[in-house]
Amino acid sequence: MPNFEKVRENIQKQGFLKVLLNLFESKLKRDWRGFPLLYKAFILFFYTVFPKFMWKKYPTLVLKALELANSVICQNKKLLDLILITQDNPGFIKPLLSFREMGNLYIYAKKAENLPGDLAEVGVYRGGSAKIISEAKGKKNFHLFDTFAGLPKPDSSQDDLLVKGEMKNTSLKEVKANLKEYSNLYFYKGMFPKTAGPISKRKFSFVHLDVDLYKSTKDCLNFFYRRMNVGGVILSHDYNSINAPGVKKAFDEFFKKRKEPIIELWDSQCLIIKQ
Repeated sequence: MPNFEKVRENIQKQGFLKVLLNLFESKLKRDWRGFPLLYKAFILFFYTVFPKFMWKKYPTLVLKALELANSVICQNKKLLDLILITQDNPGFIKPLLSFREMGNLYIYAKKAENLPGDLAEVGVYRGGSAKIISEAKGKKNFHLFDTFAGLPKPDSSQDDLLVKGEMKNTSLKEVKANLKEYSNLYFYKGMFPKTAGPISKRKFSFVHLDVDLYKSTKDCLNFFYRRMNVGGVILSHDYNSINAPGVKKAFDEFFKKRKEPIIELWDSQCLIIKQ
C-alpha cells in the first residue's frame, strides 16, 4: 500500500518540482510508483494547480474553507496575497508553514514594530518566513541565521525522526536573492550560536525559531531569552509537530521554572511574551 500521506505531505511542503526531483530517492519513489496514474493526476492537480486557481477565482470560498472568513486579518488582502504568493513561489519551494502560521508570523512581527529591539530568525531555509517577517518589520534590523546546508546531525533521542542534511536545498546566495527587496537584513551562515557573536550585545523585540531539533531549540532559548525586551515575543515553529518532538521538550524544560507561560497556537506554533 503506497504511503499517501507521505506523498501528500512532500508535495505540500516542498512543491511539485522538488517532489519530482525527490522521486529519485528510494522511499518516495516506491510510494509514488504504487499509485495508479489517475491518483497521481489527482494528487498533482489538487496540491499544485487547484489552490492557486481557487484563490484567484474564489477567494471567499477559500477563506471559508480555511475557517478564516470571519477574521479581521482576512480583510487585509495585501497580506493574504503575500502569504499565497510566498507559498506558491518556486523560489521558496513551499515554506514549511501553514497559511495560519504565516499569518501569525506577520501579526506578531508587526506588533514588535512598536517595541525597542531588533528582530531575528534562526532556521531560514529558503527565506519564506523571513519574507513575511520582512514585510511586517518596518525599518528595524533583522538578523537571519542558518547553516544554509540543511539540518546538523541530530544528537538527541527526541530527534530520531530527523536526519542530517534535511532541507539542504538552499543556499545563502539564493536566500539573499529571494529577499533582495528588503533593507536592514543581516545574514549569518553556520551553526548557531557560534555565529551569534555580532549580536551578543543586541536586544530583541521578536525572534522566530524554526530549528526542528532539541539541542538547537535549547541553544536558541538560552541565547535569546535574556536578550528579549519586556513585551518581546519568541515564536517557534514545530512545538506541536509530531515530526519534531524535540522542540516541545526543549521549550517545556526551559520554561518549567520561568514565569512566562508557553502559549500554544494553531497549527504547530507556540510563543512566549517576555515579562
